[in-house]
Amino acid sequence: MGARNGRLGPERPGRQEAGGSRRRFPRFLVRPVSRRKVALLVRQLGVMVGAGLPLAESLAVLCHQEDGPRLRTTLERVARDVESGSSLAAAMSRHPRTFGRLAVAMTTIGETGGRLDQSLLRLATELEKSAAVTERVRGAFAYPLVVAAIGVLVVSVILWRVVPIFSELYEGLDAELPLLTRIVVDVSRSFGGWALVGSVVLGGCAAGIAHFRTTEAGGALCDRLVLRIPIFGGLWRKAGISRFCRTLSVLTEAGVSVLEGLEIARRVVGNRHLEAVMAQVRPRVEAGSSLAGPLRATGLFPPMVVQMVGVGERTGELDVSLEKVAEFYEEEVRRTTATILPLLEPLLILVLGLVVGAIVVAMYLPIWTLVGRLA
Repeated sequence: MGARNGRLGPERPGRQEAGGSRRRFPRFLVRPVSRRKVALLVRQLGVMVGAGLPLAESLAVLCHQEDGPRLRTTLERVARDVESGSSLAAAMSRHPRTFGRLAVAMTTIGETGGRLDQSLLRLATELEKSAAVTERVRGAFAYPLVVAAIGVLVVSVILWRVVPIFSELYEGLDAELPLLTRIVVDVSRSFGGWALVGSVVLGGCAAGIAHFRTTEAGGALCDRLVLRIPIFGGLWRKAGISRFCRTLSVLTEAGVSVLEGLEIARRVVGNRHLEAVMAQVRPRVEAGSSLAGPLRATGLFPPMVVQMVGVGERTGELDVSLEKVAEFYEEEVRRTTATILPLLEPLLILVLGLVVGAIVVAMYLPIWTLVGRLA
């Protein structure tokens, strides 16, 4: 849905990208433009518009200075649409993977109210805050995965290149090897034959999962499983609640109806399972219920959130209450990640050290046994 029909959300993306060009690569291989870059772009546009520079000329300046080919192409298409008479919000809505529903809604409000520069600057601030939360959560997820990948690589090199040297040495000894040594040698012998097959299988599984996540059902299932991961699932849930509350706060403060704000806010959560749960709120509010009741019924929002929303509804300051909730959960995410990472680092290093140490001990154990017998 675009700005021309009075709605504030972006048009539904079809099989073609903006400008009528078909996707050249599968969707899971094409990463969306980072929120940081979009926030910087929007802030620069807001500054130039606020300084009195015409919108078309401002977009031309941004196109000229942008180094990224994907974002530059998107900006060029937006600039062409604006020069052809389209509104900025309608032009942005044709690129949903770059400009989300919140960006289109805030731009529509700014153009309608004659304060586009203020709306763009506020949008940039919200995008920067959302990007900060996302980066913290992804950093907490990425750290153990990176360490695990390094550990697998180190162990693989040891099994592939180091253990066979000791294995050839021990073949000349007329002695029975310890159990731990025999296990490591057997794993090393089978490793060479299965390494290529295992790499192909793992690569195929990773590509299959990535493609599966791009589907509606697959994405919802994967996002539901993410929420069940101990510690990290709760972290992602808090991040989603903070995005929902902050987006709804910004939209209600700007004058958007609660119903329209709910639809846009749930789309920026970043977890399709949470989006599906939050979709249950709007029909009940549309039927005449207060916002606090449906939020409580989802079972997703803690009592504190429900109470704050109820207070905001009664006092007529719903946007203020939602902003306080968003700030609280953003601080919770920051505090949790600051606590988790220092604890994970020594734990992961310890596990990696134990695995490598066990292999080293297994390789030297026969030598120590032989030296002991000679002594």
